[in-house]
Amino acid sequence: MLNRSFLAAFFALGVVALLSSLPSSAQALGDLVDVHVATEDLPSQQLGKQLSVGKAGTVPFAPVNGIAVEIGYDDEIDKVLVRFDPQNPFSEWKTMVLVPSATGGTAVAGFRQEGAFTATRFEVRAYGSTHGALLIRDVGFFDTTAHADEQIPSDVEPLVGAKTGTIIPPPLIMRAAWGAQSFRGSPVNLARPSYDFMTWHHAAGYSAETEEEGKAQMRAMQDLHQNVRGWSDIGYQFGIDRGGRLYQGRPFMDNSTSLNQVPVLAQGAHVGGANTGNIGVVIMGCYHPPAGSNCEQEITPEAFATYINLFAFLSERYGVQPRFIRGHRDFSQTACPGDNNYARIPELITRVSQVLVTGNEPLGEAVMSGSVDSEGAVSLQWTITENFGFDTVEIERITQSGSYTLMLDPSSVSSYTDASLAGEPNVTYILIASSADGRRQEMARVELDIAQPARFLMTSAFPNPANESFEVSYYMSAEGLATLSMHDSRGRELSRFETGFQEADQWLSRTYDVSNLAAGVYYLRLRVESFGGTAFDRTIPVVVTR
Repeated sequence: MLNRSFLAAFFALGVVALLSSLPSSAQALGDLVDVHVATEDLPSQQLGKQLSVGKAGTVPFAPVNGIAVEIGYDDEIDKVLVRFDPQNPFSEWKTMVLVPSATGGTAVAGFRQEGAFTATRFEVRAYGSTHGALLIRDVGFFDTTAHADEQIPSDVEPLVGAKTGTIIPPPLIMRAAWGAQSFRGSPVNLARPSYDFMTWHHAAGYSAETEEEGKAQMRAMQDLHQNVRGWSDIGYQFGIDRGGRLYQGRPFMDNSTSLNQVPVLAQGAHVGGANTGNIGVVIMGCYHPPAGSNCEQEITPEAFATYINLFAFLSERYGVQPRFIRGHRDFSQTACPGDNNYARIPELITRVSQVLVTGNEPLGEAVMSGSVDSEGAVSLQWTITENFGFDTVEIERITQSGSYTLMLDPSSVSSYTDASLAGEPNVTYILIASSADGRRQEMARVELDIAQPARFLMTSAFPNPANESFEVSYYMSAEGLATLSMHDSRGRELSRFETGFQEADQWLSRTYDVSNLAAGVYYLRLRVESFGGTAFDRTIPVVVTR
């Protein structure tokens, strides 16, 4: 007959073996709790076919009104209980709200009381099948009364996004399609009055490869945020699954049904204390290897492309410059969006900047040059080298007095003379392609000095974007020493080409090899020194693709 102590020891060894078989991770609470706490193990228990594991620890601050627990499991999880001040004989076990990941392996349980309470110690217990492993990975506390959803009404008119642009937004799976619950209360405008940041999050254990999984995880995250944390809705404005599909998070304030309508965004609850003007986008999955083997994912090319196109669209239409792309950890003490994602933010900024120059579906490519005669009339010539789907071409003229647009027939017109510039010191011409679906793209531009017509000129780089090389031409209206230099996005000089002393009244060209440069936005600078000092200094962007 086996004695009771042997059975207890055998069971304890079995629990240890089961726990060691689970991948570790502790990231799912990153967007939910204010403070993570250290814990000690409670004795494991077996009640028939049910396994129970527990943790205990000290409540980190007072008062609090909520606790959240991350649990790993590989078979099933039945319930999670919590009690406070367990030394008190009247302390009762309370059932926590349980939200498993739609793909299994991770669950979050939470308990929240409407009013704040004070306690010194706590115990939590998770219950599951003895056929599988069960592990409490992380415990944290929050105080919703002190760190609410911040849905504060405001009479400040929000910035209205630009209705036209060159960036095509990703398709959007709307709230109704993924089965969202209603917003609790009344949403308020995110921009009060401007949109200021775009912030990257990860959903930790809530990963999704397919659209079905993505919809289920959006429901799970909304459940966590509404029923565990006590927020009015899912905290993010948008979610992205690993297949690159984009989901609507918080509702739009103007009932728009797509991003093409440039909706007015509602404030979220994803960065405590910095939600106003901050657009939160979460990638489903776990991307922080230090947290353990369950959090070693790399973002997929499809999901990264969606981030690029979404952030480029938001930047163009809502005015958030790419340099204001942030990770959650830039605002809070958290590992979110994970080391693997955070390391790619500089690349994301560069790629978004690149798309803002080229568009994410270029309509065409062209080169254009111009000259000013002694009467102040401008002669423009251009060549369209690629047509990827535009229907019309227009020239936008910008002067000190204002701007106007001239519509052209791209099949028959390749030059234009402008003799209506009397009194204008300078002028800029932009060659723009337009498609039937309303997209517009700048293909080339020329800037001219009317007051001093015999001036220097540098044309746009061609081709731009460039893969192997590009060519740039420039006009020397007076003799001088010309220098061409290439710079990266931080202004650092990468290469320099001294053309030497050049005679006046001639066109010169230079071909640049960019095959050794990484993809990104670079800047080509032409500087001409004459006897009187700097006669010309201009920089143009060049996009390198791979």
